[in-house]
Amino acid sequence: MLRVSLFLLSIVLQCSTLSATTEAGESSTFDSEKRPEKWAVNFGHWEPEDGVLVCRQMKADNHAAASRWQIPMTDGTINCRFQFQGANFFHIGFDPAKGTLDKKGHLYSLMITPDSASIKKHKDKADPQSKDETFSTVKFEKPLTGWHTINLKAEGNTVVVNIDNQQQLTATESTFGVKKPAVVFRVGGGDLLLDDVQVEVNKP
Repeated sequence: MLRVSLFLLSIVLQCSTLSATTEAGESSTFDSEKRPEKWAVNFGHWEPEDGVLVCRQMKADNHAAASRWQIPMTDGTINCRFQFQGANFFHIGFDPAKGTLDKKGHLYSLMITPDSASIKKHKDKADPQSKDETFSTVKFEKPLTGWHTINLKAEGNTVVVNIDNQQQLTATESTFGVKKPAVVFRVGGGDLLLDDVQVEVNKP
């Protein structure tokens, strides 16, 4: 009986530790007529319509559509559903928090096209010799149509991505584990539908 009690106590303690290290997730389902709080638009059209977020690059911007969901994190998990409707790429990425790296520009991104996906470290815009680096790539058996899911987990210097719970990409790099001020979404070439976005932030 004592062994059973100790075993149950250990389970309770493990669950308590887990809940103490993971904050409650923030989610956006886009059922409201207004864009969710903390979604800052840099370029393009990012507006809810019929229960999804319509993401659209605008020709007048001469820049990919870009939006930042302002949730600071170092480690955490991002889940979402997406559907290409004319867009030729969709990115989920991060910038380093100010003062964490001697670098100008983005940190890294998951980059998805209808035909493939990759994890890419972005170049240092302050260094003319710096270049983007691709760490992991998968090619889809056929172009993506309809709705698809993404699960991106950032832990330390490693990022692991699952697409439709089938395609997996993994990358590890010494700068990936820095603080990040927001989750960056980018869309180019046309429309993309986004829904059920959830971010869970791990506490230090």
